[in-house]
Amino acid sequence: MPRILHAADLHLCEEDKAYGLAVFAELIETARAERVDYLLFCGDLFDTFADAERLKGEVRRLLGTPPFEFLYLPGNHEEIRKGGGDLGRLDLGAADLLATAPWSLFRREHGGAPIEFLSVPHQESYSGYGSWTIPRKETRWRVALAHGLVAGLAYRGPDDEGGASALDPDLFQRFGVDYAALGHIHGARSQSLGSVTFAYPGSSRVWRRNESGARGAWLVDLPEQGPLRPAFVPLRAAGQFRQYALPLSLEGEPADIEALAKEWGKADFIVLSFTGIVEDEQAVAALAERLRTRYADRVRKFEIERDEVVALPGIAGQPLVRRFLEAWEKRVPAIGAPGGDERRADWLRARDLALAALKAGLERAT
Repeated sequence: MPRILHAADLHLCEEDKAYGLAVFAELIETARAERVDYLLFCGDLFDTFADAERLKGEVRRLLGTPPFEFLYLPGNHEEIRKGGGDLGRLDLGAADLLATAPWSLFRREHGGAPIEFLSVPHQESYSGYGSWTIPRKETRWRVALAHGLVAGLAYRGPDDEGGASALDPDLFQRFGVDYAALGHIHGARSQSLGSVTFAYPGSSRVWRRNESGARGAWLVDLPEQGPLRPAFVPLRAAGQFRQYALPLSLEGEPADIEALAKEWGKADFIVLSFTGIVEDEQAVAALAERLRTRYADRVRKFEIERDEVVALPGIAGQPLVRRFLEAWEKRVPAIGAPGGDERRADWLRARDLALAALKAGLERAT
């Protein structure tokens, strides 16, 4: 039974090549460990053509002589800063570059099980697919590789990665595709439309903010009988993007960050977003510096946002405010109680709303 590992959107670049290459190395090792016959990479292996020129040697070295076929379909990012360059002239070692446009069809066989591969590299428009003269399927499985946006897939939130053209699901259904190995969307998803299983593995690494959840690839077995059941395989070297909204106390102190840090990995991208009303803005600046000193070296990226913090100097000295705070402190959720973290966050947000209303009332009174 043939086995495929399907990945996309690694965006290797000179800027953080150590991180990207570590993810690529794990991807290759995963393909070996899972004993796949084919590793499909469906676009944006490199962030720009210039990055491909600079990093081709490292990719060639890490790929080595694998026991599987590495099928590499270019995406829209390989066109960036291309100039007069030609990806096909770069020595990528064992990578089999699928750059023939508008399509190419070829047959491979492993263990007596033939598969047809239909490659559809990135192009400005796919609107002419109705005139493509693609032969009828002659094998049990036909797998397509493409890079773009397929209309009709389940919506999983905004994806602001631009530059790709729309792919009509009919393109794949018309030409007998069973599994559409896709790239471009940075969130993992898999969905069947008619007889075709469409799958995006998402970005292989955290390329930008808000790419939450595990990064990884789809592992797909192609049985003689029965449906396809893609299984998601996470890549630990990619880490995760983790953002936390942290309400601050009036003194400028957050909840227990160390409890959050227990789940952080070395490759993670961490963003702490402070919110709330405080008396002293300098206390928040000092807190941010302490946290950077303590945690920045424990993760790949560590950022702190303070835009949602409002400083109201002297507010705790107002008699009306003091009475409110004394009464409100009696309602603070117990630490360690079930749902205590969420309840304390709600308690702090409600306190901040009340303090803001009290401040506005006091200002009107004076």
